[in-house]
Amino acid sequence: MIRFCALVLMAAVALALAACAPSVSPLYRDYEVRAVGASEEASPDVYARIRAALAEAGWTETEADAPNIISTEPRQVSDWGLFRTEVALDVAPIGDLYVRILFHPIRYSFLGGRTKISYLGRGVRRSILPELNAAFEEQGFEVLGTARERDEQNRSDDEET
Repeated sequence: MIRFCALVLMAAVALALAACAPSVSPLYRDYEVRAVGASEEASPDVYARIRAALAEAGWTETEADAPNIISTEPRQVSDWGLFRTEVALDVAPIGDLYVRILFHPIRYSFLGGRTKISYLGRGVRRSILPELNAAFEEQGFEVLGTARERDEQNRSDDEET
């Protein structure tokens, strides 16, 4: 009986802790490349479209580590007094069909330390994604999101049919 009560108590504690977990998201977003003009040939260069979308969303381009990547300067997205969070972007076309944005969030402490953040929290997503998604959609990219978001969308589509 004592073992059963301990097992139930551990399950209740695990469930309570799971409910308190923060909403996290991976450090990337995918976009599908769509033709802008009447035909594929009328569509401008993907790199030019990416640069235009980043400029429209307020990101400043900087020198990239690789020739096929467009990088941005870090931009402050939050400041809580004790720490501030900055995010830099790397945008990479994947073939001719997709574009992936990689987010690089870093938290700076008021004591001078810095920590890489391994996920996108809700606040960071809320401050970056709306204007970024709107700018990319205006340039003819369709927001696909993350693999998890696409799976959830596919599941809901399957349930409707």
